[in-house]
Amino acid sequence: MKLLLLCAIVLASCDGITDTNALPPDAGPIGGQGEGGTAGGLACVDPPEGPPTDVFCMGLYEDRDPTHIAPAAVAYTPGVTFWSDAAEKQRYLTLPPAAQIDTADMDAWKFPVGTKAFKEFRLDGVLVETRLLWKRSATKWEHATYIWDADGSNATLNGSHTPTLLPGGYEIPGTPTCDKCHGGGSDRLLGVEAIALALPAAEGVTLSSLSADGALSDSPDNMDIELPEDSTGKAAAALGYMHANCGMACHSTRGLSGFTQLHMRLRAEEFWPAKGSPLGTVETTDAYQTGIDAEVILATYVQAFPGTKLITPGSHDLSLAWVVAHLRGEHQMPPIVTHVVDESGTQQLADWFDALPPTGM
Repeated sequence: MKLLLLCAIVLASCDGITDTNALPPDAGPIGGQGEGGTAGGLACVDPPEGPPTDVFCMGLYEDRDPTHIAPAAVAYTPGVTFWSDAAEKQRYLTLPPAAQIDTADMDAWKFPVGTKAFKEFRLDGVLVETRLLWKRSATKWEHATYIWDADGSNATLNGSHTPTLLPGGYEIPGTPTCDKCHGGGSDRLLGVEAIALALPAAEGVTLSSLSADGALSDSPDNMDIELPEDSTGKAAAALGYMHANCGMACHSTRGLSGFTQLHMRLRAEEFWPAKGSPLGTVETTDAYQTGIDAEVILATYVQAFPGTKLITPGSHDLSLAWVVAHLRGEHQMPPIVTHVVDESGTQQLADWFDALPPTGM
């Protein structure tokens, strides 16, 4: 029954879509990966507008086989990761040959034209969606989500403006949803940034590997960092969780957090300070500075959660940052796509908030 339902979802999303990217072998020069390629004997060409409709022409897969990854696509895992309702994720990054990421501002990387980032999502080991983020020009990023057939042989470009819910409640977002998170990135791409790639848990593409490959315009002296810790021994985990799940996309000075004034993105200058400046501490992070004992200013939250502050030392259940992260439904955070609470991640928040001594002590 589950397979039949998933097939019905995919067939519905296929309706009206014509494959304009698969061309005969004699179609001439190709550009499926920006510099040409084939998909199972068919040439691929980039459409004049929008992403490729053929999942096998976007640059990640070879031989029309999702288990055959293109050599240029390097697998990676950031040192802190975003919660996606327990889906298993595999990420890949492709940079144009000899191109460099502009890292003159370590807090705001600018990616070369032709950069592609891919993310596969699996539920119980089954591939259900692949996402593409492709920097097509200096001012244009293409977003695409491909929904896989039940047998895993093909995936259809998702053109729906509304979410697609799979059996079990997992949500594949509609097309307008991408910008709601990626708009908080300095150059759209989230997770491929200095802090996440310099942490001990980072794998594959790391700050060190990018520097060794000559892919950074400016390489810092220190390629490996640790998140700051305080006397509670609980701060580093909580700060990392907030950075990946709250700060990168929304809760930062460049994101959408103006209405709450809670900024949870870690700043590169905390880890790579200007010459003569000290390293950052827990107390100098934006999360601490804007959150600890800070009043809730949005009327909706004041009414819904009376007595809370943004972060209340000694009490996670009076800390709005934990309360909304541990909700699903009205007032939940993140407000879109997720339907399952991240019990492990929100426990990290609770552990730190509870361990914090009341201010003034």
